[in-house]
Amino acid sequence: MEQKGKWTGMLIWSTLGSTIGAAVPGGYCMGIINNPAAHMRDWCAATLLHKYQLELSSAQLDTLWALIVSIFLIGGILGSACAAWAANRFGRRGCFLLSGLLLLLAALGFVCCRWLQSVELLLLCRLIVGIGAGLITTGLPMYHSEIAALSQRGALGAGCSVGFSTGIVMAQICSMESLLGDADHWHLALAFYVVFMAICYAPYRCYAESPKWLFIVKQRKEEALQMLVRLRGGHAGLELELQSMELEAASKHSSRSLSEVLKDSKLLLPLVLLCSYQGGQQLTGCSSIFYYSVFIFRSSGLSPRVAELLSLCAGNVNLATALLGPVLMAKFNRRTLMLLSCFFCALLMFGFCLFVEYGRLFPWLVYGTIACIFLYLIFFQLALGPMPSFIGTELFEVPSRSVANSLGNQVGWSCNFLVGFLFPTMHSLMGSWIFLIFSIFGALLFLLTKFYLPETRGREVSVVAELVSRGFRSKVL
Repeated sequence: MEQKGKWTGMLIWSTLGSTIGAAVPGGYCMGIINNPAAHMRDWCAATLLHKYQLELSSAQLDTLWALIVSIFLIGGILGSACAAWAANRFGRRGCFLLSGLLLLLAALGFVCCRWLQSVELLLLCRLIVGIGAGLITTGLPMYHSEIAALSQRGALGAGCSVGFSTGIVMAQICSMESLLGDADHWHLALAFYVVFMAICYAPYRCYAESPKWLFIVKQRKEEALQMLVRLRGGHAGLELELQSMELEAASKHSSRSLSEVLKDSKLLLPLVLLCSYQGGQQLTGCSSIFYYSVFIFRSSGLSPRVAELLSLCAGNVNLATALLGPVLMAKFNRRTLMLLSCFFCALLMFGFCLFVEYGRLFPWLVYGTIACIFLYLIFFQLALGPMPSFIGTELFEVPSRSVANSLGNQVGWSCNFLVGFLFPTMHSLMGSWIFLIFSIFGALLFLLTKFYLPETRGREVSVVAELVSRGFRSKVL
């Protein structure tokens, strides 16, 4: 029977502090670039003209802007690639600290880039925050899941997704023209996330370290036991957790390399599941909505002002639904939520494609496009939003976990880059039919979930690992 975990002060503070201090700034850096785009483009053009006597054409300025936006995603790929090493070398908590140092360094650069008249520094800082965000998306869900009791794993595992959604909304608010999004203060808007970091990194030493990392990777068993006692509020019920860690550590390396993970046939199916969910999260259309929601609404025939308001509303709907994620993950089975999420996301993207395509003939269909976007965001946060960030911790045992999560996040960031960089070009070539491709990816994820995802809620990782150990011949039901 699944034992109920106790919500101790250390557990709550470690989760909230790391979410607000790391995940919120990561989401903030992802969403901050949209509103002040016009002012930033003008500044880039004026700066290059003044410093280098280089006058950019409209096409060249578009290319430069695409680089400023997408270099954050390139940084995310690099950060994810380093995350496995960082999480094993410095610990899950240490990986969280490393990402914070990178974000702090980038914030200083953002503040200075306008004063120094340096477009190069702006690009470098966007790359650095991307690396920090890549470390966060890999290390933070792993950290949350490993400090949680078995019954709390889903609720805490969704914390990173909630933090990123919160950060995106905070970025939309802070970068409004009436606040910090004007021509004189956009550089301050880029760095404003340090406010969240200052609050949550100051008591860094008070956060828990992962007991599993201490026990299995570093073999510091006494220290792991002391940390478990503080996290669980006593010795009651620790025997099962310690027994589980002993079994996981028995006859295994403390950590495994990428080549060892890729060569292990027993890890084929969990790797396919993890990479498919990480990549599919972006390829089902969420990235196009987050990056180009104003453009999409305007393409549907709405005025610029209405499009901006609807974009802000969409961000708030996304956040409100994301806040339900921890409750849903704790109360309902993973398979059921993912099946519902994939099915309705595919269906709503298909409907959105048709509404936009035929909206030119029937203007009243614009209400259908709005409804599809908002319903899509609700069903996306049902499972496709939160689950990919922590499903790896429920499919992989500790020795393979950091490498597998790192690989999955690299796939996710790469797909994010492809959608963010190629969507405008693909949309100009295919029109609204581009959304049909997103719908197809949603349908493929539904089929993958139906036939190959085992139920992981309330199960020890060793049990789940055995269920998926036979690759595509596994019987997961």
